[in-house]
Amino acid sequence: PLEDELPISLPELPIYFLIWTTTPWTLPANLGIALHPDFSYCFVKVNEEILILAEDLLDEVAKATKIEKIEILSRVKGKELAEVKYTHPFAKRSSKILLADFVTVEEGTGCVHIAPGHGEEDYLLGLKHNLPIFSPVNDEGRFTFEGEEFEGKGVFETNPLIVDRLRQGGFLLYQSRISHSYPHCWRCKFPLIFRATPQWFLKVDKHNLRDKAIEAVLKNVKWFPPQSKSRIKSMLEERPDWCLSRQRYWGVGIPIVYCQSCGEVIMSEDAIESILDLTAKYG
Repeated sequence: PLEDELPISLPELPIYFLIWTTTPWTLPANLGIALHPDFSYCFVKVNEEILILAEDLLDEVAKATKIEKIEILSRVKGKELAEVKYTHPFAKRSSKILLADFVTVEEGTGCVHIAPGHGEEDYLLGLKHNLPIFSPVNDEGRFTFEGEEFEGKGVFETNPLIVDRLRQGGFLLYQSRISHSYPHCWRCKFPLIFRATPQWFLKVDKHNLRDKAIEAVLKNVKWFPPQSKSRIKSMLEERPDWCLSRQRYWGVGIPIVYCQSCGEVIMSEDAIESILDLTAKYG
């Protein structure tokens, strides 16, 4: 729902930005709505409400939702709505309209739901506007207390629950099933989720580490098959900062611990030696 007043004359009716998403479970993490600065956005009267969406998608939305009586009240460019505040449909917070060139009119509504903790474009846009990188989902893929009413539930389990929550609040215009590509594990085919988390990175250009690594590849390692050497060399030449703390079942643990009370990183030689001793003893 719209929270701010607009610099245009409109009837005294509830006003809503119309977004769409294929991942309802990310809605509790919504911190913004992205519009394209140069697209035309129309204010349309539907029943006794006003909806805001990209004008180029109006016919498609009307056809999908089977809404026959639509009245266009006004039009503005997306950039004229920048920084306008809206209220989250069920979380107790307000957020702002953001501008982004990645918004398209190929499908949807031209109003893109932004959750900086759950998507690369969302994350980068969040950094640009100093938004919190909010991800109310833990390592097990379940909502934390920050997910409020969905706390403890798995993200995919909440998809129908969140749709029902929108419906109960009068915020759901349309729901349908579509076939589309989705990230998944290539081994087991299980669907994946995007979640921004703190990680440890190696700065490969510090202390000449990149050149040292390339030299080691060329001089100190015997490769089978030999042609794999050039592939690794090319990868090292182009590698940005290297993420070390990848969450892999088969990976090797990093000898770093955190204080449970304050989260302080403990990375002393004594702590590392202690971890090595315990690993050697217990595996």
